[in-house]
Amino acid sequence: MRKCRQPDDLMSLADCSQSNAQSGQRRARRKGVRGLSSVLLLLQALLLLSTVARPALAKKADKKSAAAAAAAPDYKTRVPGTVERTLPIRSHSLFAPYVDADLQNRWFDFGGTAIVNTNKHIRLTQDRPSQAGWLWSRLPITPTGFEIEFEFRVDGKSNTLFGDGFAVWLTSSRATQGPVFGNEDLWRGLAIFFDTYANSRHSWAFPQILAINNDGTTSYDHGSDGATQSEIRCSIDFRRTDVAAKAKMTYFRNNYFELAIQHRAWDEYETCFVIRNLTLPGSPFLGFTAATGDVSDDHDIVSVSAYNALYHSPSANAPKRSRRSSSSAGSKFLRFVTTLIKWLAILVVIGVAAIAFRGWKTQRNNKRF
Repeated sequence: MRKCRQPDDLMSLADCSQSNAQSGQRRARRKGVRGLSSVLLLLQALLLLSTVARPALAKKADKKSAAAAAAAPDYKTRVPGTVERTLPIRSHSLFAPYVDADLQNRWFDFGGTAIVNTNKHIRLTQDRPSQAGWLWSRLPITPTGFEIEFEFRVDGKSNTLFGDGFAVWLTSSRATQGPVFGNEDLWRGLAIFFDTYANSRHSWAFPQILAINNDGTTSYDHGSDGATQSEIRCSIDFRRTDVAAKAKMTYFRNNYFELAIQHRAWDEYETCFVIRNLTLPGSPFLGFTAATGDVSDDHDIVSVSAYNALYHSPSANAPKRSRRSSSSAGSKFLRFVTTLIKWLAILVVIGVAAIAFRGWKTQRNNKRF
């Protein structure tokens, strides 16, 4: 219909008014459609921008995460994969009665204040001051992957003052008594200290379990309980436990070393620490030593079980799922923006459809008259 401009137009006044109204509605619809089209184009541009920017932001976030991980080593997270025990290592396993008819053991030597109770344990120190005892394997460990589980007991008469603790050694030398928990200083290899007496104040609780990998040039710092030499530690109350206290050491050369402790419930091991990319001396000896000073405790080794071990890495799909599930703050924000844009686009499409339907309905009603 044409628009009425003069009062003397041939059309009636009512038809003229209706024609003007319809023309205004059509112009309004065209403007609305053009506006919605502009909004759609803007949303598409934002969606394209977020798609292009996502890889760059994700890469930047990954770099930040990698830098943070390099700055602060993680000694708590377990290495993914499974460990399979294979053949037992008889030369590094020890059980009651511990000695033969000649009161000797084919695979282990003991000395210092160590006492063998053929029914119960090998007691490295009694609950008496100034004692030092040791138990060492006669042969080095030759497998490049192994798992050693040992049961121990630390207890005494006192409930408040006790010490000093015991140590486990995987070192290149053996059976040399000295000032570091009953063993020599300046060792070469890995030492794990089950320390029950704090010589200074610390921000963590005692007893503590501390690992120090030494190249033979660093002397143990008694005053700081080794805190100035290593951050590889955990606080676990392994003294006077309700269940048999056990430790499980798992090692794969050039891969990792893990220590886990059973101290709360049977067959429930708590990871103490994990050391990645650790390389022990070529064929280390296995040793257990303990010492007491002005304070004392009983330090017992009950049994030792050693096995060859194989490491099975996780499937190839597991890391991919892990990477997809783990996201940084930047990627979360990008997903939020993308989702918001998609919902806005859906709402705009619904709005355009509603306007088009309304215009079509109005036009159909006008044709009836």
